[in-house]
Amino acid sequence: MAAGIGRAQRQQSNLLAPTMAKQLNRNDMDKRNNNGISRRTALKRMGMLMAGASCLGLPTLTSCDMETKKRIILYFTATGNCLYVARELADKHTELLSIPQMMKQKRYTFEADEIGIVYPVYGHMPPNMVREFINKARLTARYKFAILTYGNRKCSSVEIWDDISRKAGCAFDYITTMIMVDNWLPNFNMNEQIKIDKHIPESLDRITADINSHRRWHEPVTELERQQHAGFLKSSGVNPEVGFKIMSQEAFAVTDSCIGCGICQNACPNGTITVITN
Repeated sequence: MAAGIGRAQRQQSNLLAPTMAKQLNRNDMDKRNNNGISRRTALKRMGMLMAGASCLGLPTLTSCDMETKKRIILYFTATGNCLYVARELADKHTELLSIPQMMKQKRYTFEADEIGIVYPVYGHMPPNMVREFINKARLTARYKFAILTYGNRKCSSVEIWDDISRKAGCAFDYITTMIMVDNWLPNFNMNEQIKIDKHIPESLDRITADINSHRRWHEPVTELERQQHAGFLKSSGVNPEVGFKIMSQEAFAVTDSCIGCGICQNACPNGTITVITN
């Protein structure tokens, strides 16, 4: 029976071979004569060639099956640092989503091959909105990563996020920190900050390589960093189960230098700023 099938396939191949050769010769002739052919004729010839190749067991265009990985990056940004990092970690298959916007839309379910979160640490802890989001979110992915940005001290921020996300039933495979320009204006001088080389490109290269290789790793936290965070909680009186909060009117004031551009209103993640112009 097998021998009979083999003979039938060879006979079919022998019948198709002259037809394919004829089509190839015709294509060569068109090229030599620089003659144009109609779209219909071109499609007809391509179809015949692909059908013949399929019968002969040759690979065709339809056999190409390149897997593309979809990546979702959820970000929280107040000053632009984390939006910048999220954009740098994105490729053409990445969907960038604002956490405040997702919460406003009451969208908490996400599914992709890779899901990442990028946020700034406030008092070494995630912003309250990010904390609320992860407790409501349902993230389904084969690989989850978190990038925590900071300007001065990160302390035990990696362990804090690992604990919060695990309690929410959403453990992350990869958690790391990245130092950025500290633009918390009440405490830091931006003119001095921009003079400091914080090796941002090198950090982005490291993180990109780790994510692309699906590295499963949590950045280590030292005992000194744990003590520093404990000291901050004691001196500030911040409840670690609630997080770091500060009322904007306690840190910022509107002066006559305000030009009413409305950028602060548009950028505020909480949507709590309203610019009123005369």
